[in-house]
Amino acid sequence: MRTVLTVVAGVLALLCLGGVATALIWYNRASTPDRSTPDVAVINYLQATLVSGDPNRAKLFTCDGAVPSVDEFAADVAGREQELGVSFSINIEDVVVTETVGTDATVIAVIRRSAAIDGIHQSLADTWQFDLDNRDGWRVCAAARLG
Repeated sequence: MRTVLTVVAGVLALLCLGGVATALIWYNRASTPDRSTPDVAVINYLQATLVSGDPNRAKLFTCDGAVPSVDEFAADVAGREQELGVSFSINIEDVVVTETVGTDATVIAVIRRSAAIDGIHQSLADTWQFDLDNRDGWRVCAAARLG
């Protein structure tokens, strides 16, 4: 009887350890930010910065923690929302990798902000260029509004 209990306890312990290992692997995959390609990194960065307003998440997609031009744009959008008493809908459109050389890449994207102001649907779009570096995944290092 003692041998049977020892074998059952050993099997249960192995099943529990296997379950913990599986849970850790799934958690790691789910919580790791997707920086697999330059365009995906830009989209995720803009979603975190402009849509979610989550600076900690945005830092996961940048080279040095901040991209001043995008931070200024986000502050400008927030100021306009407050001034007009509306909430802008932000869409990231036409994201295209225009150049990749080694660990450097350039991405062009359109950032569109839309809102209904005084009952009239209005929309503004700006084209941006993002410079990225592949540092254990693609990261946004600089950005500039074009035109």
